[in-house]
Amino acid sequence: MKVLIVEDDNSARDASMRYLDHIGYEVRAAASVIEAELVAAGYRPDVAICDWRLGGERDGAQLARELQKKYGSCIIFVTAHPLHDLRRTTQDLKVARYLRKPISLSVLVKILESIHLVPRQPGTA
Repeated sequence: MKVLIVEDDNSARDASMRYLDHIGYEVRAAASVIEAELVAAGYRPDVAICDWRLGGERDGAQLARELQKKYGSCIIFVTAHPLHDLRRTTQDLKVARYLRKPISLSVLVKILESIHLVPRQPGTA
């Protein structure tokens, strides 16, 4: 399973990346929407663990829409903001889980383990 972590907090991003890599996930990380788009283009993530408020002109919800459309990525959102606001903003997306910060890495792993991916057909997103 290829996991993309999109988080603007350096400590949270690095801790999540190190932990998931240590237990065997193929992990890439990005600190912004622009960086995530560049990483995703060559990586095609199965799952994106995405912060909602990333700074800049676009947020994690806009990025998630792009990742689902282009790559069929499963989305896990994390946020320190009210979850009902995020759910309302992302009701058009297929979201596996919404998590409040700070997140438990062991809970995150259980969520990743529960995700059953549908194999992609050759030549498709």
